[in-house]
Amino acid sequence: MTVGYKDLRHNPAYTRPQMSDDEFLKTMLDLDRPELAEVAAQLHEGNVSGARDAYLEVIASGNTGRYYFDVRDVPGLMAYAVNSYSQEEEAKQDIAEADRITEGDIPLFKGKRVVFPKGTYDWNSWLYDSSQYQLHLTRFVYVKRLARAYALTGDEKYAKCFNDMMSHFIDDNPMPVDGTFRAEHSTWDPLSVGVRLFMLPEAFITFFSSPSFEPQVKLKLIKSFHEHGQYVRKYHATHGNHVCMQLRGLIQTALLLPELKDSAEWLEYGMREMPGYIRQNVYPDGVQFEGSPNYHLVVMRDLYELVALFHKLGIAAGEYQEILENMFVVMMHLLAPDGQLVKFGDTDLQVPSELRNVMSLGAYLYQRSDFKALGHERLPFSLIWRVGPEAVENYNQLKAEDPAESAACFPAGGYLTSRQGWKHTDMYMAMRAGVGVGGHAHSDALSLVLYAGGRELLADSGMGLFEWNKERKYAVSTRAHNTVVVDGQDQHVRSFHWNTPATAACRIWDFQSNEQYDYTFASHYGYTRYDDPVVHSRKVLFVKNSYWLIVDLFEAKGQHRYEQYFHLPPGGVAYDCRTGEVSTQLEDANLLLVHPSAGQETDQLSVVPGLVFKQGNYYDHPVVKRSLTAAGRTVIATLAVPFGAARPKVIIERLPVQKNGVELSAVEATALRIVMEDRVDEICLYHNSFNVEGYLDHTGNIIAEPLLPRKIEPEALEFAGAAYSQDVIVISNRTE
Repeated sequence: MTVGYKDLRHNPAYTRPQMSDDEFLKTMLDLDRPELAEVAAQLHEGNVSGARDAYLEVIASGNTGRYYFDVRDVPGLMAYAVNSYSQEEEAKQDIAEADRITEGDIPLFKGKRVVFPKGTYDWNSWLYDSSQYQLHLTRFVYVKRLARAYALTGDEKYAKCFNDMMSHFIDDNPMPVDGTFRAEHSTWDPLSVGVRLFMLPEAFITFFSSPSFEPQVKLKLIKSFHEHGQYVRKYHATHGNHVCMQLRGLIQTALLLPELKDSAEWLEYGMREMPGYIRQNVYPDGVQFEGSPNYHLVVMRDLYELVALFHKLGIAAGEYQEILENMFVVMMHLLAPDGQLVKFGDTDLQVPSELRNVMSLGAYLYQRSDFKALGHERLPFSLIWRVGPEAVENYNQLKAEDPAESAACFPAGGYLTSRQGWKHTDMYMAMRAGVGVGGHAHSDALSLVLYAGGRELLADSGMGLFEWNKERKYAVSTRAHNTVVVDGQDQHVRSFHWNTPATAACRIWDFQSNEQYDYTFASHYGYTRYDDPVVHSRKVLFVKNSYWLIVDLFEAKGQHRYEQYFHLPPGGVAYDCRTGEVSTQLEDANLLLVHPSAGQETDQLSVVPGLVFKQGNYYDHPVVKRSLTAAGRTVIATLAVPFGAARPKVIIERLPVQKNGVELSAVEATALRIVMEDRVDEICLYHNSFNVEGYLDHTGNIIAEPLLPRKIEPEALEFAGAAYSQDVIVISNRTE
């Protein structure tokens, strides 16, 4: 049995109790500050409680900008909230949630809750077989509900709940004496400490003047903020999203409590170091480097919270301003038609209204109509706690307009998106073609998701819980994604869970978007580690607004086993082994997958079970698996056709294509006639425009950008009775 913080937290060899009020006020405050003169005088007279109250009065007076709003602003905010937002659904939800919390019924995440009868909090329980739930319990995301319910109602029970909760938590979870527990998932893991630094201040300021927020508990919480700041300053991470959250918390604490002796150094350090870590996390195209839209949002949150705070306090946002706007653009394109972030990497279902809140904040900060189109018509209730009532009129006058671009390519971060338009029912595709750094990235290079009719039709299997069990190992594997497994192995070999190497190297070769089609072409190099290297490339052609043609290409010399996976939503599936067609059997929105022959005797199609993770649970769902063994260059084509209730009839024929009078083989060009009810399309994708193997040198390293293979357009490509000098040809003849 492992002994950790839970068992040792009250052992004086491992943790220490808080300083006395007397010691803290005398040694940790900068008593030379003019506003603390009364604190110093009371201490000189030996009146510790008087000194404490004098310090609390300094905070209450609001003579310096500490937060998005000061204590003296709270009555006005409360009145505005009641008059302008009390009938809003978000406000009503805050009250309902706060009522449950006061009864000890606390929300965690992924829909899970924990109940502590009569305030008998247990902060160190292992909940739902995962450390993640205990960590969320002690990060206090939910206390903002108490603060906002108090603002809407003035009911002291919310302040009393916060007061008692903080007092109990601080007493029950003393600060470690050193870094003994920083490597384990515990109440004092450095990430949880950093998160508490920015989760607790809103309630701290909102409740500050409440008679139920006792003076001794106020100072206890201030002392805890100080302990948290010391711990983060000493033990913060040096990579990834953790360090961004930790330094953001340190900066916010230094601004919240400038009277602390340590605050000046914390602020200087945080302001100096944070930009470098943001640049480490965020590529120049605005994508966060972990290959997960969720963690893109996590780092983006650190920036938008800081930028909004800096605006309120008159602090220059500097380079954060441009980086954050780029991140908003990425998020705009990663929002699927159902209002969810696409679930690449460790991304789960979100609350759509909260994602719209984020886009609303972006719309306000940058005065962008396209951001507002994905936000709310009216400034949401949650944002008045960040931008103030004075922002409401400005936001409400901003006109929402759909984004001008319906397709996007982020070459450094590796996201490709394409959509019919910006309506809920429009067709949408997103594909991963970039390196993911760290344990939140999955082995999902060239995986794609498809939406139509307001539904996810090709699904990502989701994030899974973070315990390193068989379900989590499945969730991060290549077979759990809409891509291809070569010779039964994942695209990249993981080490320990969080210390895993970067995922497979990728290259986006081409991206085209016009009124007729969107086209993407990318490769990954995870299987070049084999003795006989394999390069997997994928081309996706979105013929607007009808279907997607997916073409997988494999460059190899010898024989290999290819297993292509397409994950369908839970529900019934119809499979016709004669035609190679598989279709979902759902209400309203469905997907038909058509598999033209690859010309291989070993080509096999089956429907197998898979797992999909949503909101803390795993569910079974059908997976279309296509397997074949082939040598040399191999090409596999798949047609994905969305439909409503009536399955369409689709006919696919191979067409001849010549280059300089010589007929090309099926591995040199995919040339098809696709006949459906309302249209006939003749399509040719030429496969020799790029030497994709030239991405790596003879040692297996990526060559310099100026030396990368350049596109060579075909000359005299003869197709469908005409000559072309382009590698993508789409000829549409509508029959209606």
